[in-house]
Amino acid sequence: MTGDLPLFGQAIRRTFTPAGRARRTEMIVYVVASQLLCVVLLLLARLFLAGEALAWLRFAVFALAIVPLFSLSARRLHDFGQSGKWTVLLWLVVVRSIGLDLAARLGGSDTRALIESPLSYVDWLLFLPFAWLYITLLIVPGKKGANRHGPDPRYAPDSKTAGPENPEPAV
Repeated sequence: MTGDLPLFGQAIRRTFTPAGRARRTEMIVYVVASQLLCVVLLLLARLFLAGEALAWLRFAVFALAIVPLFSLSARRLHDFGQSGKWTVLLWLVVVRSIGLDLAARLGGSDTRALIESPLSYVDWLLFLPFAWLYITLLIVPGKKGANRHGPDPRYAPDSKTAGPENPEPAV
């Protein structure tokens, strides 16, 4: 996985660039590395912060870790030849989660429960398509060869793998 770690930096650099394609390795590396980074950061923060300050930091860290996933998901969908508009499922789940967390931070758990109780009836309608999309983005390989969104990212010139556009792997 250490050979794929530059993909984490690539996902961060392309946070606001939904154009192009992304490999599933880039998606997996970003998800795993960002969550590990969040956990380490929060464990270190526990040494210096407690209570409400730590809760706000946890909220901010996880909210910031989600931001690159929007463009990364769009690029990953492009790898299948699909429109990035399907990321609206991600937006709905994120807005719901962040909104509920923000309600808990600002108004307490009673406020969150008051908002969450009517939402619980529609959660499954939101969760099932989101889970399907997310698992697809992580597991299913993209289409081989170039498509309308760009060249195959597995064989792109900046890639270290051999392929039609990059016949010899970098050593």
